[in-house]
Amino acid sequence: MSPPTGLRERKKEATREALRHAAVTLYRRHGPDAVTVEDICAAAGVSPRTFFNYFATKDEAVLSLDIAAATLGRRIADRPADEPPLAALRAVFAGRFAELAATDVWTERTLLLREHPELMPRVAQANRALEEAVAGALAARTGLPVDDLYVRTTAAAAIGANRAAIGRWQPGSDPDLVTLFHQAMDVLESAFTPPRGSAGGGPARPA
Repeated sequence: MSPPTGLRERKKEATREALRHAAVTLYRRHGPDAVTVEDICAAAGVSPRTFFNYFATKDEAVLSLDIAAATLGRRIADRPADEPPLAALRAVFAGRFAELAATDVWTERTLLLREHPELMPRVAQANRALEEAVAGALAARTGLPVDDLYVRTTAAAAIGANRAAIGRWQPGSDPDLVTLFHQAMDVLESAFTPPRGSAGGGPARPA
């Protein structure tokens, strides 16, 4: 039997996913401006008070990352110490993409963003938080400062690979999302290597 804490966390995650699913479904059905927090709560079967325990706004329920940026950063930092930085990013993001692509709510949200491109600027804040988490994890892995050019460029490029894979992906078609992401990372790995002396090895940075 799972410990009580594990059960509580699973229940919280189930509520969070129910709210996300309700929000995305209603946004697609009625349009973002026509949906209220109360509508989302009614569809998910929870109170507004419960809603605000999870999300600050209705847009956050739709557009927030499916995993906290800090959690993703920890997963990257916790990969084997001798693993090259881009290999660590590839493993963590590919694993998460496999999880996401298997969920209806993520597929529906991707379609929603394509139908309502005016929502895309609202995703920018979440993307910035994700990029900061990736940069922090890369700095921890390489021993380089978080504002180092290699760290910043690699983090930005990895987020770009994420966006490129999602942009090319079509639900239910080949190649699938994980394959597209690996293809995008292949492009990056042909160009990016860590400076000599950092964890994961690699050639020296040009003078």
